[in-house]
Amino acid sequence: MYSFSSYNEAYRVMFSEYKDIVKVKDACEMLCLDRKQIYKLLSERRLEKLDHGKGFLITKSSIISYVLECEGISFA
Repeated sequence: MYSFSSYNEAYRVMFSEYKDIVKVKDACEMLCLDRKQIYKLLSERRLEKLDHGKGFLITKSSIISYVLECEGISFA
């Protein structure tokens, strides 16, 4: 279980080895999900996507928000 005092702290610590905007492949690694599951999260708008020619890019902040939401962590 994660323990953070703020979203900014979570952002600094979680997935620090990844860039601010990642490819679907990276999102799969980060969330331990397959491509189909990532595309489902994108279609449900649970992850934020940026159109990128042949595919999508995903914001790291939306991945972190998704993980925190799944863990039941929220900040005031």
